[in-house]
Amino acid sequence: MIAVNNVSLRFADRKLFEDVNIKFTPGNCYGLIGANGAGKSTFLKILSGELEPQTGDVHMSPGERLAILKQNHFEYEDCEVLKVVIMGHKRLYEVMQEKDAIYMKPDFSDEDGIRAAELEGEFA
Repeated sequence: MIAVNNVSLRFADRKLFEDVNIKFTPGNCYGLIGANGAGKSTFLKILSGELEPQTGDVHMSPGERLAILKQNHFEYEDCEVLKVVIMGHKRLYEVMQEKDAIYMKPDFSDEDGIRAAELEGEFA
């Protein structure tokens, strides 16, 4: 679970949001909607820890993780959607790349098989 408690953020004299309280609970799907410039991306930066709120805090349950991708309309145009989603979790993407490279080797060795099995376990 991710809990947001009394989070507020201002830029100069502009209040983006104030006293935000929300719990993101397992098993639910959430959407963040609003007009351009309303603070959606900024709120997500606070959730990810990239930005600190001026008041309040964000708490994540032990064992939970939050994966993010930077907002860039053109950076992922040539990538498969699944790969782009996995890129949001840096370590998972690294594991996927390493295991895919092993499977593409024309001279797959016993050591490669052992390493691939370790990576498959981590990937799962």
